[in-house]
Amino acid sequence: MIAGSSRLDARAIALAVLATAVLGGSYTAGKIALQDLPAFGLLAMRMTVTAIALGAYAYWINQSLVQRGVAAGYVLAQTAIFSLSQALLFVALGMTSAGRVAILFNTQPFFTLLLLPLFVPGERLTPRRWLGTGVAFAGVALVLGERGLGGASLLGDLLSLVAALCWTGNIVLNKRMPGQFNAVSMVFWNCAGAIPLFALLSVAFESQAPWRFTLPAVAGVLYLGVVAACLGFVLVAWLTRAYSASRVNVFVFLSPVFGVLIGWAVLGEAITLMQGLGALTVAAGILVVTAEG
Repeated sequence: MIAGSSRLDARAIALAVLATAVLGGSYTAGKIALQDLPAFGLLAMRMTVTAIALGAYAYWINQSLVQRGVAAGYVLAQTAIFSLSQALLFVALGMTSAGRVAILFNTQPFFTLLLLPLFVPGERLTPRRWLGTGVAFAGVALVLGERGLGGASLLGDLLSLVAALCWTGNIVLNKRMPGQFNAVSMVFWNCAGAIPLFALLSVAFESQAPWRFTLPAVAGVLYLGVVAACLGFVLVAWLTRAYSASRVNVFVFLSPVFGVLIGWAVLGEAITLMQGLGALTVAAGILVVTAEG
């Protein structure tokens, strides 16, 4: 297990912003791909593309992906939690509005702040971190609330919260993994292990759904599978292992903010004054946390 450095340096902050910007683009890429592909089928394809890309990268740099003993146990547990989180998230999207799911799923840093110190002694639960996380979450609520929260479903809300809790479990396991475990191997096995689950879910629930491999759909799958997963997931995994996870995790709130900006640039979605204020509020919350001594 590694505790990681406490304070984020300039490189860590830049990489955290890059990771959340890349992951923020997933909202637009997913929205485009889902116009032509079913949800679980899309997830299965995304995980397959990611596993192939990371496997090829590991082969190129001569890095072994084989894990044994305690590390293999962590891989199995994290893959199960990762798959469950992704499945619940997409089921919730079918029950309630995307904005509501995004807000509820982004409560994950609160779960992390509360639970991580119980499992990782190096993670301190300070008032400043609570304050910064709360301010950043308020900014997310402003950004996404502007899109509307209609069509709410109690079950969809509950599934979104459970998905967020699962993601916190992944972060806890990430911090407690043996020190020699690397982020590329971890994300590879998470995605490779999820492929059979999503393939079975697609066969069971989407047998009549249309599959249209249009250029936008293929581009969306490639973005989700290569750019978002290989770059975004790997960077986040590495950062939470190398630095304080509670400090890194607050950058999660930037993801939907970038999602709004990318949606405006690619899809022509309007940006309102409230969304702009929300983005500034998120930045303020992150500043509060990262400036802590």
